[in-house]
Amino acid sequence: MVIQGLNEIEEALLSGAEVEKIILPASRRDRRIERIKELARKKGVVFLFSPAEKRGRAYVSRVALAEEEEVLSSGRVLALDRVEDPMNLGAIIRTAFAFGFPVVLEKRHSPPLNETVARASAGALFRATIHRTSSLQAFLRRAREVGYWVIGAERGGERLDLFSPPEKFVVVMGSEGKGLRKPISSLCDFKVEIPMREDFDSLNVSVATGIILYSLLKK
Repeated sequence: MVIQGLNEIEEALLSGAEVEKIILPASRRDRRIERIKELARKKGVVFLFSPAEKRGRAYVSRVALAEEEEVLSSGRVLALDRVEDPMNLGAIIRTAFAFGFPVVLEKRHSPPLNETVARASAGALFRATIHRTSSLQAFLRRAREVGYWVIGAERGGERLDLFSPPEKFVVVMGSEGKGLRKPISSLCDFKVEIPMREDFDSLNVSVATGIILYSLLKK
């Protein structure tokens, strides 16, 4: 994977991602460049300067993924049910990282964690706690077995501003336009919706996710 941008490069170096090589713009010699050089030296990553480089590039071999046990030790989790747009996924990962939520994705029904997702997350992809599961249903059942309650974001649910979340919970966001699949919806202990004016249809899933996560943390 090739990522571009100094912020994204710095985030990758701060994470457990495997950074192979960095190319930095020769025209810059500022504090951010110095931080990247110091981080690269500490991790043993080769870095070069090029007069042709404008933004900075890094070659990353993989994104570090978390095991299920690590995710379930957090007390609060965000799970995504077929969020397939990489720009939405990146924005959601950034929001989840900001609010301290690990993210669970289903392997077959989510986009690859590539440069588009990294760019949309502004580098948070490399520092967020992300777990890929082969079955979201199985993950939710396991979470319930170890004391989590499952909260689904769905029209017709309880008003978000009136909802009091349990101590340990997984909040599940559905796909763009389709919402939660029926098998996933059936595993939800609670349903919540964002109160909006009646003549307005819906919000972008990344925007809705930010509102819901922030609201749940405030309670």
